[in-house]
Amino acid sequence: MIVCPQCGKENQDRYRFCLGCGAELPRDGAHAPKSFTAPTPPAGVQSVQGGGAFAPTPAQGAAPLGAGFGGAPAARPAPQGGFGAPPQGGFGGPAQGGFGAPPPQAAPAPAPVAAAPPAAGGDLVKCSNCGNNNNRTFKFCGTCGAPLNAAPAAAPAPAPVAAAPMPSSGGAQRGTLVLIRADGSEGDSFPLTERTVVGREAGGLFASDSYLSPRHATFQFTGQNLTVMDEGSLNGVYMRIAADTPTEVKDKAIFRIGQEIIRFERLTAAPPKDGVELMGSPAPNYIGRICLIIGRETNGNCYAIPQGGLHLGRERGDILFPDDGYVSGLHCRLHEEGGRLMITDVGSSNGTFTRIAGLTAVPPGSMLLLGQQLFRVEF
Repeated sequence: MIVCPQCGKENQDRYRFCLGCGAELPRDGAHAPKSFTAPTPPAGVQSVQGGGAFAPTPAQGAAPLGAGFGGAPAARPAPQGGFGAPPQGGFGGPAQGGFGAPPPQAAPAPAPVAAAPPAAGGDLVKCSNCGNNNNRTFKFCGTCGAPLNAAPAAAPAPAPVAAAPMPSSGGAQRGTLVLIRADGSEGDSFPLTERTVVGREAGGLFASDSYLSPRHATFQFTGQNLTVMDEGSLNGVYMRIAADTPTEVKDKAIFRIGQEIIRFERLTAAPPKDGVELMGSPAPNYIGRICLIIGRETNGNCYAIPQGGLHLGRERGDILFPDDGYVSGLHCRLHEEGGRLMITDVGSSNGTFTRIAGLTAVPPGSMLLLGQQLFRVEF
């Protein structure tokens, strides 16, 4: 455990920020961060060895997202107790809140630190992804796993490559996707033209994200309006909903809080078969259920939603995710209004995201999750 020097709260070793006050936690050899994600290869490994493609899957070769990504245990029902204001905390601290990219920086694997870089400045190579200095003989960054250039750190980074649009994009720039890093600061940007397809094939910011499909989504300007369409990607496109604003969740819709991927399923009576009613346990006054998605076509725990609704959080609520540091103490609420299920973010640090379906309008300033990267849309 790591004790926060600011508020005194105990935190698990893998957290970078205090779950009580959001302050950055001290790091030393005794509290080396542990991996928070599933045991997938570091970003960029497969793109070097396999020409930019990860192991093929039926859905364009993208690794499937799942609740906790295999690293967080299933949620557990909460003990009885009242609700309070959500504490500051989560990924990125209280000010910015921030899902950001690339997540492996928040929890680097311990293996790459076996050999320290030499003291001579001429033998160091700076990682273009995270800025960490590495021995020039390393092929991959010891902090984030991104492939390293053979040139020394003083060599200029190929910045134009990071912002280069895909061949299917054309015309003058109309907008920008701004990368939001894990600490809430702004990273590189990607131009949006009249029509822009993003995915691993776009290279640059997207090349090393194994949760992105090769052709993930298409951004299209029509007049002064911008829309986005999911191109049948495995892991989808998520848009952050406004805080304290109820948003409808339709049957089979998917939403995300922290690292938890959750699907809503409305309960309906099965029709009779050959005139025989199907027997089942009584389910009075239930709207439906929510199920954790832990893999491709695989559910984890499921929880019934009563008519009175549910609260989800890390420390307070009806359903808890105690080991997900990206979930706020009290994160969101599910409730029924006029026969529709609504989700309301109750002021979480990192936000609540719903997966888009079909052609979706994107207002200026929208926050989008593509794979494991968070972007702000500007135009």
